[in-house]
Amino acid sequence: MGQERARSSIGAGLDVVADQWTLLILRELFAGVETWKGLSESLAISPATLKRRLTQLIDVGCLERQQQPGRKLVRYLLTPPGLDLFPFMMAAREWQMRWDARPEAKVSRWYHSCGEPLRCAAYCQSCDGRLINAEVGLVEQDTEIIKFSSKARRYRGVSAETAVNSPVRNPERPLIVDVLGDSRTTVVMAALLRGIYKFDAIQQFTGLPPATISSRLRRIQLLGLGHARLYQESPDRMLYEPSKSGRDLLGLALQLMQWGNRWLVGSTHLATQAIHQTCGQQLGSVMRCQHCHGVVSLDQVVHKS
Repeated sequence: MGQERARSSIGAGLDVVADQWTLLILRELFAGVETWKGLSESLAISPATLKRRLTQLIDVGCLERQQQPGRKLVRYLLTPPGLDLFPFMMAAREWQMRWDARPEAKVSRWYHSCGEPLRCAAYCQSCDGRLINAEVGLVEQDTEIIKFSSKARRYRGVSAETAVNSPVRNPERPLIVDVLGDSRTTVVMAALLRGIYKFDAIQQFTGLPPATISSRLRRIQLLGLGHARLYQESPDRMLYEPSKSGRDLLGLALQLMQWGNRWLVGSTHLATQAIHQTCGQQLGSVMRCQHCHGVVSLDQVVHKS
């Protein structure tokens, strides 16, 4: 992990959510699934994998295990930090609906309180302007990040061969899960979104080995998140730049930044700030319904199975 990522609230947030099964479990929890049996059946997940992910979410304070005295039924309930991940999950869902046209990919059915199927976008809280990726600048500071667990999460990664050759293995799994589901891919993508396009600079930012960076850059291209461009010959050197869908991930990063600043930063300073360059104000991002412009929050939406 590079020094930049270590002090970034976005990176700290990704340490919590950047796992394929964790994202899918959060999706089901927000849809109202609260029991082991319900999660196991809806996800077709192995007991060992489900136990590890639920334990991880409990350890980071996003989930609590609740069992009433004298009853065998155990419920897994989202805590305030867990519930506060809802805007991030809706931003991820919106990205999925824009960039993955496969009809078989499962997307949760949410409706806004206005009665329309939920489609949302991020807006600036200061000027209420819709956020365009090019209008947002990130500013990062040296700040202590709360560490919930020192245990390595080795189960999150996938092999380089799998990451490169099989970016989408399950036709029902949303593309956004494959995009965010590997932590090494997300940290390389974070470098590209900051304008770090050269291989050596990406390595310096991420702290990852060259072979890992190479495999993740290939994965990013296969997922349609970026492309390579030759900028020097003899020897050949490439620039790795994000595509439109790759740049659109910034909307998710902003929601995760706000969540990390609220729940993971252990001082009075923000580890990561965003500036809305259109109005010049420090950015607070809010998700709004594209039909009625109302705020998208958990109490303003309804899930339908």
